[in-house]
Amino acid sequence: MPRSQPSERKVFGRPIGEYQLAQVKLARMAMALCASRQFTYAVAELMDHNEGVVEASMVKLFAGRSAEWLTREAMQIHGGMGYAEETAVSRYFVDARVLSIFEGAEEILALKVIARSLVDQAHAG
Repeated sequence: MPRSQPSERKVFGRPIGEYQLAQVKLARMAMALCASRQFTYAVAELMDHNEGVVEASMVKLFAGRSAEWLTREAMQIHGGMGYAEETAVSRYFVDARVLSIFEGAEEILALKVIARSLVDQAHAG
């Protein structure tokens, strides 16, 4: 299966990874991935102590959206090959997209779990 990397794809005779725009994209992608991972670890720690039910919904929403954005950016970096169904990046995008649908749409998760909890907390406090 073809697997291209930013150092392999050439645009105007230069590897795509040498262009500042690609480098900025990669840096932002790394930041979003790190934030999603750390948020997930923090919520897992809460869940280990029977807490963090609302935070678990928040992290699912955040990480799902991040995954979709990350894979869309990766497809952009890969160019036309990023959209080819036989490439890993294309499959990752499809997998990331289904995360926002899986176990309840994003809007339902945000409305029913997160927003209601925040409103209840505001009324209680």
